[in-house]
Amino acid sequence: MFQHVICDTPLGEAVDAGIVKTPVIGRGKRWTERASLDASEKYQEQLMVGYARWQKSKEEWAKSGKKPVLFVMTEDTAAADQIARRLNSDPLFAELNHRTTNLHTNLKGKIKWIGGRKNRYPSFEESESDISDEDLKALRELSRQIDSDQNPYACIVSVLMLREGWDVRNVTTIVPLRPYTSKANILPEQTLGRGLRRMTPPGEVAELVTTVEHPAFVSLYQQELEQEGLFIETIDVEHVPKTTVTIFPDKEHKDLAKLDLVLPEVSAGFSRKATLGGLTIADVREQFARYRPLPMGALRTEEIPYEGRHLITDEVVERMTLRLPLLQNGVGAISFYREELEYVTGLRGSHPVLAPLLEAFITEMLFEQPLPLFDPRLLGRVADADVREHVRATFVPLILKRTTIKEQRRPGGSGRSVALWKPFQVTHSATHPAVPAARTLFNLVTCNRDLEVAMSQFLDRAPDVAAFCKNAGPQALRVDCLSGNGQLAFYTADFLARLTDGNYVLAETKGRVDKDVPLKARAAVAWCKAASAGKVKWSYLYVPQQTFEAFGDNRLDVLARTCGPALEDLMAEAAEPQLTLAFGEARAEETEAFIGKADFAALPPAHQKMVQQAIGLFQFLEKKTGQSLAPVLVPVLGPLDEASKAVLLKRLGGEIPTARAVQDKFFEPDVSGLPKKDAEDLRRRARDLKRTLVDHNGMSPIGLLRWCLQSARGPKPSAPGILAAVSQRFSGVPDETYKLLCRINTFRNDYVAHPNKELTDPGLARTALGEWLTGLRTIWRLHG
Repeated sequence: MFQHVICDTPLGEAVDAGIVKTPVIGRGKRWTERASLDASEKYQEQLMVGYARWQKSKEEWAKSGKKPVLFVMTEDTAAADQIARRLNSDPLFAELNHRTTNLHTNLKGKIKWIGGRKNRYPSFEESESDISDEDLKALRELSRQIDSDQNPYACIVSVLMLREGWDVRNVTTIVPLRPYTSKANILPEQTLGRGLRRMTPPGEVAELVTTVEHPAFVSLYQQELEQEGLFIETIDVEHVPKTTVTIFPDKEHKDLAKLDLVLPEVSAGFSRKATLGGLTIADVREQFARYRPLPMGALRTEEIPYEGRHLITDEVVERMTLRLPLLQNGVGAISFYREELEYVTGLRGSHPVLAPLLEAFITEMLFEQPLPLFDPRLLGRVADADVREHVRATFVPLILKRTTIKEQRRPGGSGRSVALWKPFQVTHSATHPAVPAARTLFNLVTCNRDLEVAMSQFLDRAPDVAAFCKNAGPQALRVDCLSGNGQLAFYTADFLARLTDGNYVLAETKGRVDKDVPLKARAAVAWCKAASAGKVKWSYLYVPQQTFEAFGDNRLDVLARTCGPALEDLMAEAAEPQLTLAFGEARAEETEAFIGKADFAALPPAHQKMVQQAIGLFQFLEKKTGQSLAPVLVPVLGPLDEASKAVLLKRLGGEIPTARAVQDKFFEPDVSGLPKKDAEDLRRRARDLKRTLVDHNGMSPIGLLRWCLQSARGPKPSAPGILAAVSQRFSGVPDETYKLLCRINTFRNDYVAHPNKELTDPGLARTALGEWLTGLRTIWRLHG
């Protein structure tokens, strides 16, 4: 009811609504501050972990045009200088070399301008002289523009930047290396705020900002931000989930001409006129006749008590009483409801028609007795929720019916090539996976739950499908339609497919049916009919979950005939909701057929989800003929590697020296006297262990764990180092555990990770899945 409102939104609600990034604490093994006066050496572990996490976010946002930024907050200007110098020069941080800028009030140096007149940018060079005010101003401006592609920097090291405005959106990783005290007058929440701004519009893909663990931040989250409804998870840095991936036409690995799809231009099926001609009070009375008049209620005060509370402490800092001058007469209420109806229906300039109808409706029909517009009893009710809903329910259908025109869809234009779609970001998670496919021109197929994963695998193998893609992203094909309440809406079907005969299919998979599905289906059928005016024909394929689960063929045309009756029923009448389980969510008794109840309960929740997904995929694919069952094991790959890495870190992490020179020596095995091939293998394994344990970016942890078990079974190394640590920390592991991991690793390489064998035998796949799940639980037992 207010013209101007300022909202104080709790941070937890802002995160849930996708207004800001989701903050995550990235926890390392345990920080060891080295005995060094150089801050870059003292905090090397935090810097390396932050750098590794920034690299992952850089991979996530690749091809999207977004440049992730690393933000390092130091304890003083000397530390900032040392860290910036190290990040700019040390090959250990190669991707930040010459891409790190330092900013604080005590800089010594000057600005050197690089590039031509139009595209030049300032670069800071250290020297003994203090930086000039003009150069410092240029450097500050550069830091504010760091999101730009033209800006050469990807990392900012700073001390007191937080005292000024800094509207940078691309911060994905924060490394706080300064004490958070009252003396410093820099609060942890201020540092966190520098990374909360989103790179993409609110409500789109999930975005994370990872803060490398600092005790002050942990305390902040646990003690203060919980009052804001924000419960932040603390996660091992290497396990911070990958939440976004870039989808793009993969011209480096795909034949785009062969896999391209061309979308015809088809005119809209509905339009909206701007007038409400013919709407009368009799129409309003007829529409309202289905509802009962509302009770008047008691006379209420026109004052509202107000409390202002501190954002963090929840302390009351202000109290006042607000009067509602807007409701001292009913004219303001009439204006409010007219504006709301215009917003909901997309109409403009309706005041001459709607205002008198609203006044008559509110004063003569809405309540149990007629009341004049200025009656205090009416003024006490017009702002209530039940009044608002009755106004909307009465007027919105009337307005939409009189302003919506159904048009005949017509083809036009030469069509749009999907190969020209620009890259876009999507959320990647357990429920929204992005999976590879050979017959799509994109690098990945983004899916919503397992039903779409199964459909993409079906399209990738169907012999009558030449190419397909997920219909997603800002350039996706959207068909205009009417929603159940009569509003104009847009429908985005799931998949686009080109058949081997040159015709096309617009496909939709559906696990549950809501009231708008029949309306969307009618609009899609009409669109396909209009798109088929030329030689190329389009058809709409509606695939119910239950029909797809029972389907046993591998051809798309057979699937279309099988699903035909469901589409006809959908077109003919409104559908009832399907009370079925979501695809891939196996029941408890089905899960226990592969892994015991207690063992399943002992797994991390994220791994439980992956286990259920694998079992659900098996139950679906085992009924299909000619289908590979390798996808059944794919969901378990991640958990196996995560569990293996956790074991390696726990058993070997405490053995690693902290001094850099000693650490490098620790990972150089004694290979004297060994054949050249064996010596190189040991060096390679040592490098893999260092990447896994120190740099947190090792490859194939399960293979590395299997090698550690094998190495511990051999002769004991005489020289200290990583081989001696492996021998000591993994001795005594049962032979059966080693043999189990050998079988899993071999099966993984043969059938899943680097498939040179086709997995089509359901019995073999069932046995392998059971053994993999046993192995997953066994690895977690090694972790303890």
